[in-house]
Amino acid sequence: MNIDSAGTDPNQPFLEKFPRNSSWEIASTLPALIPASPDNRTPIHIHVHHEAIRVAYDHVVDLVPKLLPPGNPLYPQPDIILHIGLAAGRNFFALEQGAHGRGFDKIPDVDGGRFPDAEAEKRFPSSKYPTALTTSFDTSDVLARWKANLSSASVEDVAEGNELPDVRISTDAGNFLCGFIYYNSLAHYFSIKGDYRPVAFMHVPDLSHDEAKQREGWDVAIGLIKALVESKRKNGAVSPMSTHNARDASQSDQVDDTTTQGT
Repeated sequence: MNIDSAGTDPNQPFLEKFPRNSSWEIASTLPALIPASPDNRTPIHIHVHHEAIRVAYDHVVDLVPKLLPPGNPLYPQPDIILHIGLAAGRNFFALEQGAHGRGFDKIPDVDGGRFPDAEAEKRFPSSKYPTALTTSFDTSDVLARWKANLSSASVEDVAEGNELPDVRISTDAGNFLCGFIYYNSLAHYFSIKGDYRPVAFMHVPDLSHDEAKQREGWDVAIGLIKALVESKRKNGAVSPMSTHNARDASQSDQVDDTTTQGT
């Protein structure tokens, strides 16, 4: 499994408040390889994008098709896309179920730009794309595997009475660049394969104040990657629920782990 990771370049006000972007700290230090093991049936190769993604709507619109297959020359092509972003107002880790394609005209990006609904309709016409898209992973299955991975990886913490990381499913990816890049990736796959959207997004809290918490976030990311791989291996990447939601909203694997930051 190969992972292609990219992160965002924070805007100045956000940078002043959070000078260290926990999501990028995690992504940029992911290992090049997670070896095969009894609980990880296939080796996972990780490729990290060489620089942070600029927090700008137009830049993301232009970049996403180049990061994802078939525009990405990475070979073999990624089978799973994982975005990681910062949700500084939360105190838990979240697997986002999906994202909306409208509502990105409220918060200006680093260039002062916005993405009004009229522009979104031109880029993602409602006659072709649902205005909300969900991942095609079975998120309940992934969550169960994620928690199991963290439990088995944290035996010492349990023995010492420390709580395991708080990981949850979320239905709100936000209306800034996190939700925006997630929808762009989901829509990219929707335009190619419809119900097959092997894209996931993990939001992390601000961990910059504590090196131990930052390390915990790294472990949480590794646990999620393994969970996504195993869920896809056992169940595929098209769950009946994701197919239903999308319609209502009108060997060795490779993972593309694209990291972004939001508020």
